[in-house]
Amino acid sequence: MASFFKNFGKGILYVFLFPLILVGIVLYAVFGIFVFIFQLFKLIYLFFTGRTLFTDLEEDISAKAILEKMQNPNKEEGRNSQLSLYPSDSPIYTSNYASPFDSKKEVEEDQPEIAEEPEEEDMNHDL
Repeated sequence: MASFFKNFGKGILYVFLFPLILVGIVLYAVFGIFVFIFQLFKLIYLFFTGRTLFTDLEEDISAKAILEKMQNPNKEEGRNSQLSLYPSDSPIYTSNYASPFDSKKEVEEDQPEIAEEPEEEDMNHDL
């Protein structure tokens, strides 16, 4: 008996919902046709005026400006905020910095002399 009421309820549901679903599909199709016709005439108008349909809207332009400002906050101050791959571009390396890759002559002048360690042969003779 329960399966009978279950099937009967499904039948009533299908009878009432099927026309509503068809009406929804028809309304969506009519809306789609109107949008298609509107876009067609808009595209024709923009083509003959020398513009394109795919230009950015005002909202897109302002959003891009905000994103660019967020990515480059120091751009207005004249500083380059992008990171460099080269450490020599860092402000730490000023004109007073001596690179370890400079010639040995310049490096030796800046560093104090280090006493050489005795060789192993000298150590063996002392024993």
